[in-house]
Amino acid sequence: MTKPFRGNNTDVKKLGDMLNNIVMPVKRAGKLNKNLREKWKKVAGEVISEHTEVGMVKSGILYIEVDSAMWLHHISSFKKEELLVSIQSEFKRGYISEIKFRVKTF
Repeated sequence: MTKPFRGNNTDVKKLGDMLNNIVMPVKRAGKLNKNLREKWKKVAGEVISEHTEVGMVKSGILYIEVDSAMWLHHISSFKKEELLVSIQSEFKRGYISEIKFRVKTF
């Protein structure tokens, strides 16, 4: 007769801790990214946000993808500084130090 498996609670906790250590940072990143997208839409306004998509923040640089070269030129030439100041005011100091725009590749 085979004995039923009776693992000890420390095995379960270790597995649970491992999963928690993986899942929680992903959840936090997802919430931060959602927050970033919402704040970008607020800062950029309806027209610009229709032509842009938030990429990521890496080393203080916010990457924004733009749907065309025309919009890339317009935003980076005439709106970049205004957008940078506005998005910086939405986050803690130093989180975003620069915005880089690039045409979205499909």
